[in-house]
Amino acid sequence: MVSSDTITEIFSNELGKSIKIHIPASTSFSSSVRDIIWALIQNETKYSARWKHRLQLMVDELVNNAIEHWSSWDNPVKILITFFHNDDVEIIVEDTWTGKVKVKAKELLDKAKNDRELMRTNPGSNKTIRWRWLALIVLNWSDDFSYKNNSNWWLTARLFKKFSSDCVEI
Repeated sequence: MVSSDTITEIFSNELGKSIKIHIPASTSFSSSVRDIIWALIQNETKYSARWKHRLQLMVDELVNNAIEHWSSWDNPVKILITFFHNDDVEIIVEDTWTGKVKVKAKELLDKAKNDRELMRTNPGSNKTIRWRWLALIVLNWSDDFSYKNNSNWWLTARLFKKFSSDCVEI
């Protein structure tokens, strides 16, 4: 893949609609991805404006982490968003591992959970915690979040947000 290529694929099935987006591992694409994600969430869900922004922020955090920390510059970051017919949303972001440091998915998730607990007990600590947005945003706003290492040692982040009564306009 040439570093400036992007790939988008949309497909539907009995569960809903999924959109695959592959972008170069470059922060220069972050704002474009943010805009695309916003448009998709705006058009494909019944979430309130507040929750649409929260979904956008969660995707933004996962994509930026994949770009900044784990992806090699010559391979794409892969994003898969599924909008289910019942308005649940699943977002999967896969990095392309730099090959420098092997990070175990469980250790990364445990660190984020520990950071979240530290910030609950000592709110002022959030200024010094490197992965604070993962702990503050993704873990607090998603209904299910996980990391896993795939066969190439790449990290795959998965978040799931269930559509519920607290997700609609009041």
